[in-house]
Amino acid sequence: MLSPLGGGVDSGAMGERDEQDVSVVGRGAHVEGSLVSTGSLWIAGRVTGEISVEGQVTVAPGSEVEADIKAGSINLAGRVNGNLTAPGSVELPAQSQVKGDVRAKSVTVQGAVEGNVVAEQKVELGPGARLQGDITCTALVVAEGAMFRGRSIMAQRPSS
Repeated sequence: MLSPLGGGVDSGAMGERDEQDVSVVGRGAHVEGSLVSTGSLWIAGRVTGEISVEGQVTVAPGSEVEADIKAGSINLAGRVNGNLTAPGSVELPAQSQVKGDVRAKSVTVQGAVEGNVVAEQKVELGPGARLQGDITCTALVVAEGAMFRGRSIMAQRPSS
């Protein structure tokens, strides 16, 4: 069951985006298979498979994704069981839960990650962050109250 769903996106929830560039998996929808888009993707439902998007992927609170996500940037407020890869930033707010590795230019964690994090630049762990895995980056910021169990590897530029 794979179909492009679009339109009706509140641009305030997605930032300043043209509605035509955003595909939507709405609440109550379950998509199985590969989702590929040259625009952005907003997920409020459930996705199982693979996601490859050139723009931003936003996963709304209460959403569940069982897929590797490759996107320009990722903002994840739901649950993901899979790896996250982005040449831009990965933002994981307080309600986010990730079981998988995260690789991006920069990563901000406020939620929970069970996996390794590799960033070309900075990794920030907020006060409520819970990270179990190794971190490889050029700069690491750990706020008071963050929980981090793993190794920190500081490198000029993380290797693959």
